[in-house]
Amino acid sequence: MDHQNTEGDVFRSSPLMILITYTVLGVALIAETILMSWELWAIPIIVASIIICWGLHITQFMSHKVRLYISTMLMMVCYFFYGIHITSTYDMPLLMMLIIMIFTTTGEVWLVTACQITYYFTLVYDIIAMISMDTEWDSLLISRTALHVVLMFMCGWLARIIIKKWDAVFHRSDNKIKELNDSTKRMNSFMANLSHELRTPINAILGITSVMVEKENSEELKADMHEVVVAGRRMAEQVGDILDYSEIEMNQLVVNKGSYMIASILNDLVVELRPIIPDNLELVIDVDAEVPAVLKGDSGKLHKILYHLISNGLKYTKDGGVLVHITSIKQKYGVNLCIDVSDTGIGMSKDELDRLYSRFYQAESGRIVRSGGLGISMVIVSGFVRSLGGFITIDSIPEKGTVVRISIPQEVEDDGRCMSVNNKEVLNLAGFLNIGKFSNPNVREYYNSMILNLVRGLRVTMHRVDNISDLKKLLQKVPITHLFVADEEYVKNFDYIESLNGELKVVVVAKESFKLPKGAKAHILLKPFYCIPIASILNSDHTKKDEEKRMYCKGVRALVVDDEPMNLNVAKGIFKRYGMEVSTADSGAEAVKMCKEQTYDIVFMDHMMPGMDGVETMKRIRYDAGKHHRDFPIVALTANALSTAREMFIAEGFDGFISKPIELAELERVLRHVLSKTLITYVDENEDVLGTINGKLISENEADDAWFVCQNGDTNTENTSTPNDTVSDTPIEDLDDSISLAPLADYGIDINLGLKYCQDGEIYMSLLEQYAQEFDEKLEGMEDFYKKKDLENYTILVHALKSTSLMIGDKSLSEEAKALELAGKNRDLEFIEKNHRAMTEHYTRTAQGIAKVLKVKDTDEDDFEILEFPPEG
Repeated sequence: MDHQNTEGDVFRSSPLMILITYTVLGVALIAETILMSWELWAIPIIVASIIICWGLHITQFMSHKVRLYISTMLMMVCYFFYGIHITSTYDMPLLMMLIIMIFTTTGEVWLVTACQITYYFTLVYDIIAMISMDTEWDSLLISRTALHVVLMFMCGWLARIIIKKWDAVFHRSDNKIKELNDSTKRMNSFMANLSHELRTPINAILGITSVMVEKENSEELKADMHEVVVAGRRMAEQVGDILDYSEIEMNQLVVNKGSYMIASILNDLVVELRPIIPDNLELVIDVDAEVPAVLKGDSGKLHKILYHLISNGLKYTKDGGVLVHITSIKQKYGVNLCIDVSDTGIGMSKDELDRLYSRFYQAESGRIVRSGGLGISMVIVSGFVRSLGGFITIDSIPEKGTVVRISIPQEVEDDGRCMSVNNKEVLNLAGFLNIGKFSNPNVREYYNSMILNLVRGLRVTMHRVDNISDLKKLLQKVPITHLFVADEEYVKNFDYIESLNGELKVVVVAKESFKLPKGAKAHILLKPFYCIPIASILNSDHTKKDEEKRMYCKGVRALVVDDEPMNLNVAKGIFKRYGMEVSTADSGAEAVKMCKEQTYDIVFMDHMMPGMDGVETMKRIRYDAGKHHRDFPIVALTANALSTAREMFIAEGFDGFISKPIELAELERVLRHVLSKTLITYVDENEDVLGTINGKLISENEADDAWFVCQNGDTNTENTSTPNDTVSDTPIEDLDDSISLAPLADYGIDINLGLKYCQDGEIYMSLLEQYAQEFDEKLEGMEDFYKKKDLENYTILVHALKSTSLMIGDKSLSEEAKALELAGKNRDLEFIEKNHRAMTEHYTRTAQGIAKVLKVKDTDEDDFEILEFPPEG
């Protein structure tokens, strides 16, 4: 019978019980040996056998069954020694029945048999000894002997019946458990497959609805679509929870270790949580600055642990808020990352705590109805914590709140502080936050504790005031550099606080719905108010120029790379304010691909991303761009609050660094540093902008009269798209000749499109000239590779033609070249043979048309400089 080993070892205590019994009987046997003057040489043997059995049990040397064999054999030898003495003949059955009863708990039939054989063998030995001693066998002696034999037989028989009954029960239980396990596995597998299948349509719904929201003008329809997006995101989260739960139940969790910064995790987490924080609740995040800057572990699971704990706290709290406290304890292997999540919610009773980790359990006592969810959050949290080698404890008091404590071992890659500030000796902070307005004392304590730890961690000075009069007195006495003011206090004292902007930096701590009044110069720090974005603000340039005009980057093609969709939406909205054409990528691999296929003026790169991180992505993009002689700035966009972060990223190869949340002043400083001056203009707040040529602003009122002149290297360009996308027939002077570009439209060239790509009239003219001059050489090369069926080199040339044609404004020819490029990559010779001739005829017509309009001279006759424009993508 093997159930004790295969199904949880039902008789786990049997070996210990046998060992204790053997020890007691051995000691009794030694005492009787001494009292009865039996063979004293047996005493050391009995003691040695007991010691051997305990040694094997303690060290777990050899297998369970082997140890059981040895203990049984030694016990039977001692029993035989006891039984061979005539005085013990009729005491043996009682002792052996006790031993059989104990052996029955092992579930092993052979042990019962061994006991019976030992008894019968010993009894036969005693009968022979009694006969040799001429013992008189009267009826009483014979009947006692026969009775003992029958009793021993019946005892063995009953023991076997009991073992067989247990065996039948265990067998049925095994089958039932196996059926239940198989059913659970099938259900979990089905749920996992279902979740995977649901993800695709959900993502499609979210993507299409988000696009519709941007295009829709009706505010009512926008609101309805926004609700669809919110519901879709909630469903996507629940599908993800089902997948996580299924992996935990099927024991298929995989720990993916990688480097991460706690600042990045918290920034992404806050962006994700911000929409679900009720207006009447406060989320306070308190991070110890001594937490190492870069840790190594599964950041994805850590993110989900924090999300579930915080969202659970918000879900079951109707008044007050949630505090997240993150610290670390140094260990030999790195640190224990300690996370405490406290709330002022409904709490849990002892019975609810006992059932907390049950499947689909929710604390539904009628005290709150705003719960929702699947009831598997704590199962997921517990499973993730165990998979990371950590532990979790929960303390809760009904109607008072709950505290969840987690400790997770993490390796350390950079033991520097997770946040610090530059020039802290010159910083003087003031907080006009009026924390006393919160009715819940726990929330007041949360904020007081967080601010105290913030000041100690960043090693700066902060002065707290609760009313405007105290603020005025403080400013008269202390040179404040930064003022953090709550939105309510800011609105009540708007004129006075705005007047301070020239002297210090005003930061309004507000909810997402808050909007600054028109003309306000303060900065907004969205809640939750916590240390990492504060450190980013303090590390940014805290002087703000009072400019009447704002920066504009019309037509700048920007790529934003971030694995968090909401971060992408925020960044996209900010960059569009500057007139940029923004594309997004949600992974490093996608960014590399997009940079191969498209041309960008600037790339904003998140650092901490799954798979390929920002540094590796940047280096791969640089490598690919270098092969095509392309160069564009790549700016790190990350939540790293270290004062040394900028130097670290610059050393890695980034052109600039912007911390999240994005500070507009810092963003503009970086843009001025990394972008060409021709891509930046400054416009009045109320002026509509269509474009720039050579750095000059072209407004909508000037568009109809747009023209440009290129003369003696002194370029004055004023061309942009007219409202109906037509080109005015205004002369263009190039060197000594006056040239009208309007005839280029007859050859399929869209001048406005070309100017859009070149952003500069002089560059556009140079590109047109180069395009015409290189025509013969490029066409000859294409024809040569085409005839030789050298698809690799043919593809390279049509790839270059695709990009240069688009840059001069011939989109149709660019599309034809693109189709041939794809065919070349796919080695589709049939498609190339069918379309090559039409493409080369189009190319010839375009190049000759440009040469005719611009009166381009042969390169042998005019040795002028040709600008090199690398192909797109």
